[in-house]
Amino acid sequence: MKCINFNHCLLLKIFTISCLSFSILFLFSVTLGYASTLTSNSDIIESYWSIGKSMSEERNELTAVVYDDWIFAMGGEDIATGGGQKDTVEVYDIANDKWVENKVPPMPLPLDHTASVSFEGKIYVVGGFLEHKVPTDKLFIYDPQTNEWQEGESLPSPRGAMGAEFVNGILYVVGGVNASHIPVNTVLAYDPKTDKWSTKSPMPTARHHLQTVVVDGKIFALGGRILGDGIMPEDLEETLTNFDRNEMYDPQTDSWTTLEPMLSKRSGFAAAVPSDGNIYVFGGQGVGRGKLMDTVEKYDPLLNKWTVEKSIPKARAGLIAVSFNDRIFVLGGQYFGDSGAIPLNLNEIFHIGKH
Repeated sequence: MKCINFNHCLLLKIFTISCLSFSILFLFSVTLGYASTLTSNSDIIESYWSIGKSMSEERNELTAVVYDDWIFAMGGEDIATGGGQKDTVEVYDIANDKWVENKVPPMPLPLDHTASVSFEGKIYVVGGFLEHKVPTDKLFIYDPQTNEWQEGESLPSPRGAMGAEFVNGILYVVGGVNASHIPVNTVLAYDPKTDKWSTKSPMPTARHHLQTVVVDGKIFALGGRILGDGIMPEDLEETLTNFDRNEMYDPQTDSWTTLEPMLSKRSGFAAAVPSDGNIYVFGGQGVGRGKLMDTVEKYDPLLNKWTVEKSIPKARAGLIAVSFNDRIFVLGGQYFGDSGAIPLNLNEIFHIGKH
């Protein structure tokens, strides 16, 4: 634009400088905002632990499931304190961090070393140990709508200390020990629509006190241990052998694949899959009496890689873990004090770090 006189030229320069300053300020603001957004999104919040409300009862070798926004903690044992197998059920209100007064009837039998899964509005509790570590073949089904337990078709044979998962409407029971306390590699499949059991391709490694989880329709069988024929768990000092095995079962092809092993060999531990789709394992028992672990490992199924996470606050074995969104609730278990094994009512909460 051409100047007409001095005053006009001065005004024109002022206008031009103002526009240029505004443009620079605008670009700076946009750039700063964009950089701030990048920084915010790339900040890594580390995983951490918090302590939730404790259960009202000490429980070792319990089982638990998430149903809606509640946790059902069931069975277990407190033999070390003079008790025995438990049939009681406690219900935890996740949102309010409290164990609520409830009228859930006890399980039909007192059981420990059992496995449970929530599926289509019902809770399935399978196998486990009766008094004197006698495995059972029972399948119990709890319906929260009717507040009643019913019995499903019994397993083909007794099982204890095994894993159990639902995939595509079928309940799979993996490994464990049989009635003779011999570790097995069998995979049993239950169809709730027909109330019938069938046998699937066996797991590569016979073991018990393992953990199973499901990621993308595949069952991962982790860790566990093996005992000599006829050796009872109380005599496991010399015969305990832990595994770091990570074997994946594909129900679609009825086949197994061996994957990257855990960083540590462990049994009697806990495992869960939260909202990030990774597998987390907690604590457990090492080789030798009184050898308890506090380590936590994370497995990325996409990378087939294990990494170390923050240790659990209380080293223990016989614990259970369940996930709810980005939190994992690690319940119960036992540790070894001066007077022997001591069951726990702990509720320790692992919060998953975000990227």
